[in-house]
Amino acid sequence: MLTREILNSLLPVAPALGLIISGCAILIAWMFQPQQDDDQPRSSNGWAWAGLAALIVVWGSWSFSGSTLVDNEATLFRSDVLSRSGTHLAMLAGCLVAAITINRSPSGFGAEFHACLLFLVSGLCFVSAATDLTTLYLGLEMVSIPTILLLAISRRDDSGMESTLKYFALSAFSSAIFLMGCSFLFGIAGSTKLSEIAASISANPSIAAYIAFALVLAGLAFRVTAVPFHFYAPDVFSGCSLPLGGLLSTLPKIAGFVAMLRLLGGPALQSGLAPVALNTIVVLALITMTVGNFAALAQMNCRRLLAYSSVAHSGYLLMGLAAALVQGTGAQSLIMYLSAYVVMTLGFFAGVTAIFERTDENLDLDDLQGVTQKNLLLGASMTVCLLSLIGIPITAGFWGKFMILRDLIAPQNTLLLVGAIFMVVNSAIGAIYYLAMLIRVNTQKPTEGSQAESRTTSIVDLPAFATCVICAATTILWFIVPKWM
Repeated sequence: MLTREILNSLLPVAPALGLIISGCAILIAWMFQPQQDDDQPRSSNGWAWAGLAALIVVWGSWSFSGSTLVDNEATLFRSDVLSRSGTHLAMLAGCLVAAITINRSPSGFGAEFHACLLFLVSGLCFVSAATDLTTLYLGLEMVSIPTILLLAISRRDDSGMESTLKYFALSAFSSAIFLMGCSFLFGIAGSTKLSEIAASISANPSIAAYIAFALVLAGLAFRVTAVPFHFYAPDVFSGCSLPLGGLLSTLPKIAGFVAMLRLLGGPALQSGLAPVALNTIVVLALITMTVGNFAALAQMNCRRLLAYSSVAHSGYLLMGLAAALVQGTGAQSLIMYLSAYVVMTLGFFAGVTAIFERTDENLDLDDLQGVTQKNLLLGASMTVCLLSLIGIPITAGFWGKFMILRDLIAPQNTLLLVGAIFMVVNSAIGAIYYLAMLIRVNTQKPTEGSQAESRTTSIVDLPAFATCVICAATTILWFIVPKWM
């Protein structure tokens, strides 16, 4: 009977367990691989295909299993709308990152790289289904630690080591802050269960509860690159490979926002901390989107621009979180925008990866010139991804922004209305640098001496090219059928 109860409690995280087993299997298979004298590029590709296959098999078997999972807050994990949405989004993002990195696995570290990617995605699944502070923290650390390892093995030059060290130090710092907040929450409720913590704070929103909220929010703000915890992003993006830049833009964001929804999304907790939580999150969102967009305007380096763009989108997503707190009806608009953001961002990163021999080089905006002249389908796909990042109709990015704006306006809350105005203005500012990239991709000829001019072939990475096309098609499909987001 006890064994059955334990198994039932683990059903919501069955995909995570499947990915952990798959990652361990890859590492064990690597241990028994015969030694070779060369750099084994084909072997690295084999591990990449194995990782992608594991993600697809686990995701597909879980999606079509037809099993009924009981939503039970008494266990360590639960299966509800947020759990299922977060798991689907984690699997989608994991598959896209795995596809981009098929030909970009670090030489000699292919097995470790893709095993860490599987462990990272499993951490996202744990965060999505967590009902307890311990399992929530476990999931967050299962995202952070593999990310650090991926950074360390993907680039082993001075720039790569610097970015790894910065991410490691700040990740440890943010985890310490988050744990301090968790200790306050445990002291308030005498329990680590999220439902009991929410009920306790709702009954008595003490000063300790506000301190706990501030510490937890600060710890999670690092993961979503919210101001003032964003300063590491441009340097880390500059020091990692392009595929890892796409990973850093998306997977930690999923973990951070899903964790925020788990901690702040309950109606009991909303009623206890609503005024302070709402004001804090809206102000954080306004500062984040404004700083991100204006900083991106000043960038000519492609990596740093995309890093600040990621910061700006965190501001938009924080506004979606604020709307969810006010309405208390879930966070459908936040999940929709997060889904669109993942696909359009990874699609653009895949497009850039597809046209450069080396993804660790310093790339300027002018290096994007003439992509459409080289390959019409790739240029069109990158254009769709950029239009989606702007929020233009015919793309999923439009519905993402529209749904958040609708939820901000509907309650007729003055603070949310101000947030909606800021969001519209910032979206227009963001359109300036996205259009600058779009113009270079489509109309400008490569300048003499640039990397774009020296390219002799339009496509150097077919898996990344296919990923970009798939992402572009998905953004258009989601615009036509938004309920699939």
